[in-house]
Amino acid sequence: MKSIRERLLQNLLIGLVLIASVTGIFVYRHAHHELDELYNAHLEQMATLLAHEWDRVNPSQLTTIPMQPATKTIWEEEDYLIQVWSHDGRLLVEEIPAATNTHIPLYAMNGFYRKRIDGESWRTYRADSTQAIVQIAQPESARSNTITEFSVRLLVPLVLQIPLLILVAWASVWRGLKPLDHLSQAIALRRPDALSGIDSADQPLELQPLVTTLNDLLKRLNAALQQQRHFVADAAHELRTPIAALQLQLDLLKRATQPGDRDRAIAQLHNGLQRATHLTQQLLSIARAESNSGQAPHQIIHLSAAIESILERHLPLARARQQDMGVTRLEAVSICCARADIEAVLDNLVSNAIRYTPCGGRIDLAVYRDNTDAVIETIDSGPGIPIAERERVFDRFYRVLDQSFGTDNIEGSGLGLAIVKTICDRYNATINVDEADDKGARFTVRWPMILDM
Repeated sequence: MKSIRERLLQNLLIGLVLIASVTGIFVYRHAHHELDELYNAHLEQMATLLAHEWDRVNPSQLTTIPMQPATKTIWEEEDYLIQVWSHDGRLLVEEIPAATNTHIPLYAMNGFYRKRIDGESWRTYRADSTQAIVQIAQPESARSNTITEFSVRLLVPLVLQIPLLILVAWASVWRGLKPLDHLSQAIALRRPDALSGIDSADQPLELQPLVTTLNDLLKRLNAALQQQRHFVADAAHELRTPIAALQLQLDLLKRATQPGDRDRAIAQLHNGLQRATHLTQQLLSIARAESNSGQAPHQIIHLSAAIESILERHLPLARARQQDMGVTRLEAVSICCARADIEAVLDNLVSNAIRYTPCGGRIDLAVYRDNTDAVIETIDSGPGIPIAERERVFDRFYRVLDQSFGTDNIEGSGLGLAIVKTICDRYNATINVDEADDKGARFTVRWPMILDM
């Protein structure tokens, strides 16, 4: 791919050549036209003046002058063939400066004539007076030679200016692109961890949109890196507790000598491994949700089928906790997204409802259309979420642990709702939580819907 500098120079050179060519053609044609009119006017004036002057000559003193032999064979612009005729058709005077045996006939009327004689084209003008007829002719080759010479003299300065114009164009392009080189060098010399914005005050107007876009990219990259750092720190903090618990349970298992103690230690170790596995899976899920790299292809998802799949997956756990879980409203609506994303949203919402709904409680799901949005609702009969906590429940690793709500012993990683929020933000969907009719929690997801399905 050519550089911007090479492309600009190439375009400028092509433009200069085209302009010079068009200018040269215009100058030549204009000079040819103007000089041709000038020679015609000169020919007419000479013939008219000579005809009027001939009236002063005594006719009795005129004798026929024979044609003189040629003295040269190359026409010049000052060469004219002059004839004086009597009104009865006798050639009185003829002056021929060149071209042997060239004879211009007597034309019938006043005015300009063009005729080719002995391979040469002649431009002739006839002017009449009371005593004689004057014809003056000029070879057109002499005119062409003079016009060509004059046009070349006009075009030579233009041609000589082309190298100078190329030099000026090259210097202008080099100087004009210098700020771009400085910007490139400034970026190249930056450290990898230097994500502060580039000062755009001293940048040319043409580079300011680029600098603004680059600063926005650096800002978003810095935010993403900060988010990853916080995520790694939080993940390390969250993993430290279950790993320490596993180590402690393993030590207890080693020290257990009685079969009952060993069985209890094995059961505790198994539960600890399950909690650590669940936390690791949640960490992988939110890491996958927060990174757009490797996105699965989007497809049309019918939410009714997705709800049925989620119910089949979670009904056994809900029945084990004696919870009544069902669908209260199911309309045929469709959205466009990756199947794994909508399944992650539904799975975490339903898992969260099952986890926080007490035994014997109720969980209702609903899918319906509201204007241009597909609405997904999960309503549980659990303790609900205090108003002060409703914004923070979507933060990573945050859990409502107020004992007045009976949630202090509920297992969880605090990542499920954060995963849901991250996926919703990616698809311009929204999620809100408020109080249900029976004092539980109602989570409402509004997802842009595919119309006319």
